[in-house]
Amino acid sequence: MKLPLVTLAPGRMLWRLHRLEHSPLHFSRHAGRFDDPEGRFGVLYAALEFAAAFAETLIRNPARRLVGWPEIAARAVSGLRVTAPLALVDLRGAGLSRLGLEASVLAGPYPPCGALARGWHEHRQAPAGIAWRSRFDPSLTCMAIFDRAAGALAAEQPAPLRRMEHEVAAVLDRYGKALAPA
Repeated sequence: MKLPLVTLAPGRMLWRLHRLEHSPLHFSRHAGRFDDPEGRFGVLYAALEFAAAFAETLIRNPARRLVGWPEIAARAVSGLRVTAPLALVDLRGAGLSRLGLEASVLAGPYPPCGALARGWHEHRQAPAGIAWRSRFDPSLTCMAIFDRAAGALAAEQPAPLRRMEHEVAAVLDRYGKALAPA
């Protein structure tokens, strides 16, 4: 079966929220939705917009109205510039149906997503990762990039979120959230 792919062109900027102790190009194993269940390859999570990276990382429970300052202060945002074309399995729109899937798989348990990621990672088209709609804001795109594509990303200097009060406040306001009292 031919995979539905979308290609990110060189020069495109992606946004990644990560813990301060991790490099911007840290590829996780066994922690995220599309991580390989056996840890054969690593995955880097990013988004096309800062708001999507923030929401996917810090607003994981939409019913939760408050976000704690320690959670924010423990993280940085990094811009990642695409330096070579990245072909991603497109799980937005018709791509889901072409693969025999529905959007509920993106909000369900992690193990089925990890198994799907492994299959796509091993597919003859060798995609660089996966693109999907944020479950917190379907107008935004998230990505899981496989470690084999590390050479196609150049990281900018991380910016600690604790120094980005205006940007953080804007995203919290966008989603009707607030900082938890200290």
